[in-house]
Amino acid sequence: MKLINILIPEKKIVSIIFFIIIGIITIILGIGILNVETDTDITVLLPVNEETEYEREKVRILGKEFSSNQLVFIGVKNNPFSSKNIHKLWELCNEIEKLDVVNSTLNPFNATYFKKIGRVFSIKKMNMRRYPKTKKQLDDFIKNISSNRYLVGTVMSYDKKTAGIVVRMNYNAKIGKEVKNKNIFMKFAEVAFGKKFGPKNIDRTYFCNQVESILKKYGHIFDIYFAGVPVYEAKSKEYIQKDIFILIIPAFLLMTLILFINFRTTRGTLLPLISILLSMTWTMGIIGWLRYKLNMVGILIPPIIMTVGSSYTLHYLNSYYTISALDHKDSRSLVIHSTKYIFPTILMASITTMVGFASFLTAKIMPIKTFGIFIILSIGLTLFFTFFLLSKILTIFDLPKIHKFEKVKNDFFSKMLNLFRKSVIPLRFLWAGIFILAILVFCFFIPSLKIETNPLNLFKKNDRVRQSLIYLQKNFHGTNHYNITLRSVENKRNFFKGKKGILAAKKIQDYFDKNVIIDGHKMIGWTLSPVSLLQDLNIVLEKKIGIPEDEKIIKKFFSFLKASKDDGIKSIINNDFSAITFQVRTYTDNIKENLIMTENELLKLTDKLTKDLKKIADEDGTFTAEVWGEILLLARISKYLLKDQIWSLSITALLVFLITLIIFKSPYFAFFSLVPLSFGVMMNFSIMSIFHIPLDSATVMIATISIGIGIDDSIHFILHYKKALKGGMTVQHAISNTLSYTARPILFTSLALILGFIVFLLSSFQPVVYFGLLIAISMFNCTFATLFILPSFFYITDKIRLTLHKNEVKN
Repeated sequence: MKLINILIPEKKIVSIIFFIIIGIITIILGIGILNVETDTDITVLLPVNEETEYEREKVRILGKEFSSNQLVFIGVKNNPFSSKNIHKLWELCNEIEKLDVVNSTLNPFNATYFKKIGRVFSIKKMNMRRYPKTKKQLDDFIKNISSNRYLVGTVMSYDKKTAGIVVRMNYNAKIGKEVKNKNIFMKFAEVAFGKKFGPKNIDRTYFCNQVESILKKYGHIFDIYFAGVPVYEAKSKEYIQKDIFILIIPAFLLMTLILFINFRTTRGTLLPLISILLSMTWTMGIIGWLRYKLNMVGILIPPIIMTVGSSYTLHYLNSYYTISALDHKDSRSLVIHSTKYIFPTILMASITTMVGFASFLTAKIMPIKTFGIFIILSIGLTLFFTFFLLSKILTIFDLPKIHKFEKVKNDFFSKMLNLFRKSVIPLRFLWAGIFILAILVFCFFIPSLKIETNPLNLFKKNDRVRQSLIYLQKNFHGTNHYNITLRSVENKRNFFKGKKGILAAKKIQDYFDKNVIIDGHKMIGWTLSPVSLLQDLNIVLEKKIGIPEDEKIIKKFFSFLKASKDDGIKSIINNDFSAITFQVRTYTDNIKENLIMTENELLKLTDKLTKDLKKIADEDGTFTAEVWGEILLLARISKYLLKDQIWSLSITALLVFLITLIIFKSPYFAFFSLVPLSFGVMMNFSIMSIFHIPLDSATVMIATISIGIGIDDSIHFILHYKKALKGGMTVQHAISNTLSYTARPILFTSLALILGFIVFLLSSFQPVVYFGLLIAISMFNCTFATLFILPSFFYITDKIRLTLHKNEVKN
């Protein structure tokens, strides 16, 4: 049986059976969409390899030894320490402390401080049961906090105008009620969707949301800022869920508008939408049944399916309406004719697009790899629905009315394209010169391209999460910390409880106190260590910085601290004092970066710390030093993003060239098919460099996607151009004829792509906004290059090529 008879069967019963099967599968996969969940874990952007797995394991093991729980850091502004507001601050701290999701807090009312009593000292704790009421009590309260260095930068800002609250998550907290008798629907949901009914452990998002619900109650009294990994994850989840709807609905409306403007008919508008929606439903249903969680990269999938899929259906319907102007007896013959004509072109274009996304399969970062898989799947489904479903539906309709098609051919867009077409050859050297200029601009600006995957850059400049982090960085000298663990060489018990161990560790403290300079900027923020606590104690006892001379005081001090069972102490001292940890917050005095350390700076700092601290430890000989922390692990993402970008871009360009070489059977046409792509990619990177748009988890994919999608226009143009030349036309007439036939579908498919990606500007995530904007600009540049630069190069070079070819034939 011929393929055309499968696409467009003669018997209607075959089509009806096909429609029923499609409907059943759509319902099943549609149910799978209910199982789609979100994933806000930033570490998924790290590849799975020996290096990252070693770092992950190190963070896991040391995190258990030093109680490194995730926390939310809160800053409370607007006179929290005044007699008027101190009561409300106390109430706020109490409410947070009582939450089931909270393991512990450190706040102004339960902070530990040191006090001298005669010749000895006492470790005091603020009384959480009451707040200072008199002026004297309030003055003493503030004095006790500000006299201990580790509390300034924790429960009080450096300018003493903002209160700080550190909230640690209770990982044992549960959510949900016990379900004794599960009904049949629950059992089905457990098997089909992997749902669990009954109590389950809370996650970071739930923890953060519960804390934020308390903060909102006091929002009318205080200006409250909060930051931390749980905050980033909670807001990311909220934004991902919101973006799924915000991005899809406008994209759908814009696709509808573009299709209507282009065809001005009901079938020309609705049928492509059916194909696109089915493709999206099937793809998202498969994602749901596979239980793949959508992260910030994954939320790009639905609108991209809609946007990319529209180009194939638009070309198919354009062929249908163009060929309808010829004499056809019935709808089936028209559909057969138009399908045979456009099928090779769409198939070739889709293959090159798939190749573009297939290059993501070589990526080391799993979300980018799975993104490529699902987009390839959606393209295959769109082709299936276009040729197997739309073709059958079109045979049901009557033949299109010619007068409607003629009206479209003479509309505003056609007149505008006709003017543009006439300007191509006369201004050919101008268009070619623009391409040369793009090369020069690219070479000049590409060295300044910035790579950055800092979680802060996920959020827009006016986002409260971003504003909070900037405020807390400025007033508390950091919110997120990394760790340096010192361990006695022989793993000796109580080594760091004695004076010898503390004096050895003091060498590391002295290193941090001098600060670390990277590119002319200080890189050390607030620090906490057993050494700094001893130094605070010595200030109370002797009114000078240093380590207490009496070793008995040191041992007594650490015994008191250990007995307190404070979570903060557990995070810097292990059970037997064979190891201690320094906590150092990421902070820079670089005002241009809003006092927030960039990923590049953090990588440089990590390398410097690793080398310098190892040198200090080796010279001392009694301990080792190890730098670790989740924030340092995340800093490695940019390194892999750059590798993935270079690799996938190279693979895509090579494969696209090879495929076009096979399609056109000519190195000449294969080479020039890359001209629009290279113009779009070069302009893309130049714009990113000029406007300081960083390369991150979203924008890293732009160049490869631009090549995969942008090649479609080149293929449509060149295939028709070759047909025109074979038909005996001159180069000039062939170019003019090709533009008159392909310019409109190229324009409207590109317009659909541009507007589809412009929708990403509505996203809550800054990288997604940049992604949409840059892809839209890239599509515009590819279209411009296809309609102006590519025919200009053909006109300039084809006369030479054809002349040489004729001479070869004569000889």
